[in-house]
Amino acid sequence: MKKYFYIAMLAATILSCKEKNEGSNTDTKTSISDSLKTNPTDSKVEINDAVETVENTTYKEAQKLYHLDSDTVYVTNYWATWCGPCVQEIPDFVALQEENKDKKVKIIFMNVDESNTQNEVEPFVAKNKMKNVYHISIQDLAENIGKINPDLTQGIPVTVVQKGKHIEGLIGNQSKEFMTSKIQEYSNK
Repeated sequence: MKKYFYIAMLAATILSCKEKNEGSNTDTKTSISDSLKTNPTDSKVEINDAVETVENTTYKEAQKLYHLDSDTVYVTNYWATWCGPCVQEIPDFVALQEENKDKKVKIIFMNVDESNTQNEVEPFVAKNKMKNVYHISIQDLAENIGKINPDLTQGIPVTVVQKGKHIEGLIGNQSKEFMTSKIQEYSNK
């Protein structure tokens, strides 16, 4: 029952974010399906810093991206094209990705759009020069992200920073300066 409450809360937040975004002057796509049902293809996932495509995966499969026995800092940003705060922070995360490409830092984007990824998400990814982009269903995210912190089910964007056993979830739009300090903090752990 608790699982369905989190899914309902996340759906309500998403729809609220969509309604607010429709009235803004942003250049983003604003479509979302009426249901929370998707069936992303299970796939073998690996980080590929050179590719600007979107790969379908599941939350469980995506966890295989993180080599938590290493000294790498992983920053995962959960976002959607119709979410105004998500779209605002994407350029900062792309810049962080570029600035940290030769360091033990991996920036990963997890898209939760319920729309057709080829028609809406992939053009957005290409336009913003995003790399390490994966797609999971919003339902899959809602069912799993609360294991880190139940507050993370309140909406998107959500950013998770982790290194080894150290993990922290952040809700809302994150600035480049703040994330730079978080990356440094986790690099020193």
